[in-house]
Amino acid sequence: MTKKRITIPIFIPHEGCPNSCVFCNQWRVTNTVEKVTPESIKNTVERYLATANRAEKIEVGFFGGSFTGIPLEYQKKYFSAIKPYIENGFIDSVRISTRPDYIDTHKLEILKENHVETVELGVQSFSDKVLKASGRGHSSKDSINAFYLLKENRFRVGIQLMPGLPEDTYTDSIQSAMETAELQPDDVRIYPTVVLKDTQLEKMWREKNFTPMTIEEAVELCSEIYGMLIVKGINIIRMGLHPMDINSGTVIAGPYHTALGFMIKSRYRRKILDELIDETVKINKNSNSISLILPAKMKEEYIGMKRENILYLKNKYFTTNIDYKFSDIENPQILV
Repeated sequence: MTKKRITIPIFIPHEGCPNSCVFCNQWRVTNTVEKVTPESIKNTVERYLATANRAEKIEVGFFGGSFTGIPLEYQKKYFSAIKPYIENGFIDSVRISTRPDYIDTHKLEILKENHVETVELGVQSFSDKVLKASGRGHSSKDSINAFYLLKENRFRVGIQLMPGLPEDTYTDSIQSAMETAELQPDDVRIYPTVVLKDTQLEKMWREKNFTPMTIEEAVELCSEIYGMLIVKGINIIRMGLHPMDINSGTVIAGPYHTALGFMIKSRYRRKILDELIDETVKINKNSNSISLILPAKMKEEYIGMKRENILYLKNKYFTTNIDYKFSDIENPQILV
């Protein structure tokens, strides 16, 4: 099966960033210790192209910094390393990530000239109190303005959200998701806040001035956010940090799990089944047996890790026998 899009990642930790946000340590997250050069970019692209599966599109993505904040001479050097691969058809486009307040018409003209198709905005939250407490240095209005300017200039736009930042609440996170859904970005990444080593957030945590979400809290909250976005047809391309060596000491506290994305999706599917069964039980009060027909293409998500969703439902509806089978359907169905 051909993938729609393959992204070759180039990590540029903290490049172009005017300050360090309280939560950020890109050197540890990306496991990058050397400064990126045109030669290292070429080596990375060659390595990926040698092993890449077929895809409708192959893009190079610059992550970990604020690309449009990098001095122009370095931007040009990075783009020049990719240019030959675009000219010969091996690479289709470029993706960058940047700050919302580092977007203007002049910067966008440079991106257009260099085959940038997608711009990911590090929005993190649409709450100004959360942005201030996290040391972001920009406002929610900056995020909205940047989004519309990018769309006016026909870029694909991604939004990155970080529920659980300092001063954040469940209501704030849901509100941020609602505003994201209203904007209708092309892509969204959801990164529940974790405490990383050598950050201001670690200091706040050790001084008991910050309490991160538990894994359970993050799964519950993000499953709500996930549902709000996918029903709008918004593409979720990542939930949770990329896998890291847990023994490296990078993650100090918070909801880090290598399978967090799957756990969030699975919780969302469980809620769908729970509502479906609950309504059926209310209507058919004398029924002691229910058969579920589940979409085969999302089999694992509906069952859950170690069958936890099925076990949860059987425990909740212990007077009702629950059986299930799979079929090529879009949505789960129930038979009484």
